[in-house]
Parts: sequence; C-alpha cells; structure tokens
Amino acid sequence: MVEIETFLRGVGGGFVQVEACRTSPPDLDYIEGAIRISVDGIEIIGTGEWDYVDQLWCYIAEMVRGVQSSGYAETYFPDQPIMLSFEAIGSRILVTSEIGGEIKRANASKLDLLEAVKSAGMIFFRKMSDLAPANSYSEAQQELSV
Repeated sequence: MVEIETFLRGVGGGFVQVEACRTSPPDLDYIEGAIRISVDGIEIIGTGEWDYVDQLWCYIAEMVRGVQSSGYAETYFPDQPIMLSFEAIGSRILVTSEIGGEIKRANASKLDLLEAVKSAGMIFFRKMSDLAPANSYSEAQQELSV
C-alpha cells in the first residue's frame, strides 16, 4: 500500500496537513513543508526531510513523466542533499531515498505508486492554487495529469 501526504511547515516549525491549511504560507517564494511517502509501512521520506515543498512537488511531477518514459527518474531535494528515485522493474517501481548516507527502499505496484503520486500531487497543487494564487503550478499539474 502506498500512502502520500503533504504538510506545510508553520511559523513555529510544526507541520499541518496541506488539506487542513486555511492561510497562505508566510513566504510564497520559499514554501516550507514536507512530503511523506510510505510504501507498505516503510517511510521513504517524511517530515524530518522538510524542504521547499512546492519545488519538491514540481520535481516529483517531472519524475512521473521520467519513470513512465525511460523507466528511471531521480531528483535531489531543492535545498539539501537528499536524493529520491523511482526505478521501474517490470510492473513494480523501486522507490529509494538516500539521506545522509542512509538508504531507504521499498517497492510498490507501478499502478499504485503512480496513482498515489498523481492524486497527492493534484491535491497539493489545487490547495496551493487557493492559498497562493499568484504562484503558477500549471506545468506541474500537466505532468501529473498524463
């Protein structure tokens, strides 16, 4: 089972699920937050790996296209040396994160992972369109709607 949640980081450093946010982030140029990706109970990334969450979602949206076209995609987080990769192996995708030398891996059904990423990404981008209408995420949304 693939679970993906997005959190925005508040002024005090706490995290709030993006769906529950009612106010705009304090700095629309640097929107801090986290994405939690869990595959069969293994947390690949979570709130400990917070960063500029809108940029990270844009990177992950590009990864969807990459893994569908070439079978492999990777990205680094916007502001720290954390690597996330998707590797297609038959009908499954190996999801890997490398955080400070620690490697976390899990594999999921290709269909389940891509649907979870697309769904969570669209929830995030729709909410951000409400909270930060001046920011445009249309290109990333197109990547996820393919």
